[in-house]
Amino acid sequence: MALARRIHPTQLRTPIRTCLLACCAILSIYSVHPAPLHAATGTEVVAREMTSAARALQKSFPTSQSHAASYSFEDPERFDLRLAPFFLEGLKMADMGSDSKLRLEDLLAASLGTTGLRKADEVRALEAEVMRQEPWYRSVIIGLLGDGGTEDYFLSLYGEPSADNPWGYRFDGHHLSLNFTTVAGSVSSTPFFLGAEPRSIPQGGVGGPVGLRVLADEEDRARELYESLDDAQREKATLALQLDRGLFVGSGERVDPDLSPAGIAAADLNEDQKRRLMVLLETYFGNVAPALAARERARLEAARIDSIHFAWAGATTPGAEIYYRVHGPTVLIEFDNSMDDGEHIHTLWRDPTRDFGRDLLRQHYESDDHHKN
Repeated sequence: MALARRIHPTQLRTPIRTCLLACCAILSIYSVHPAPLHAATGTEVVAREMTSAARALQKSFPTSQSHAASYSFEDPERFDLRLAPFFLEGLKMADMGSDSKLRLEDLLAASLGTTGLRKADEVRALEAEVMRQEPWYRSVIIGLLGDGGTEDYFLSLYGEPSADNPWGYRFDGHHLSLNFTTVAGSVSSTPFFLGAEPRSIPQGGVGGPVGLRVLADEEDRARELYESLDDAQREKATLALQLDRGLFVGSGERVDPDLSPAGIAAADLNEDQKRRLMVLLETYFGNVAPALAARERARLEAARIDSIHFAWAGATTPGAEIYYRVHGPTVLIEFDNSMDDGEHIHTLWRDPTRDFGRDLLRQHYESDDHHKN
């Protein structure tokens, strides 16, 4: 009869220790670090970062400035899409303390992509060149706003920044109007207005390096798309250039639901041209935080890219007076450089359903028992 081999206790130490450590690790996963019930989406992360930055900004204001910047969320002023630097409301950046200005930059950085933040800074910097070229403008702006310059921009906060309640903000001034609204973890980033004057900084200019074109991608990507069209496609896409038609067809409080798309439908483009159209759209979406840009891309695809229309007016020579429009179910983009001999650009990105968070608010109230009765 074979005898069982005696095993010394020390020979069990290593495997037992390994087993115990593995059990402890498993227990720690479920007890100390429970799995989240809901993983935050990218948009929800942006909403949290915006809310945190807005709260910090609010706290940095003395009482008088907090009052100047704060509005009710229901205030009609929230829907006043101001595209000219006159009769602006809110708290002027120039009046903020140094800490508040840093907190404002944090809020803008949470809302905008790296590219969008750079463009917003460059738009403001161009004010120095506008005032150098146009003394009359300088006198008008100083008379209306104060000293003029890169800090003559206004912040308005609508509602109390909170994860539980809708709130939003606007930062606007000459050639800049940023409008963000957060509702239950979702974010609306339109209307979104950028302008540039001049189109390109000339020799002897100020406000940036010589040759700087703040809105170069917005102009060049559209021109490349138009130039890729054949004669039959161009006939569909081309509009007459109207130098006195007004700034935008979509500059009202709401995009007119009866506004018919103009130009050529994406369904009539080949695959390379559709890619160029998407590159153009990405140029605008890329101005906001990456998670917000990804959401816009997904909504666009869900609404059928083939339904988007592209229209162009003017010559294709760089620097010529031009206008173009991109219009679909979830987007209306207009680019206007039809004044001042092609040296004065305005761009406007709107969402026919989500401007100022309207569609998000409707969905929120429909799903919230408190608002059903």
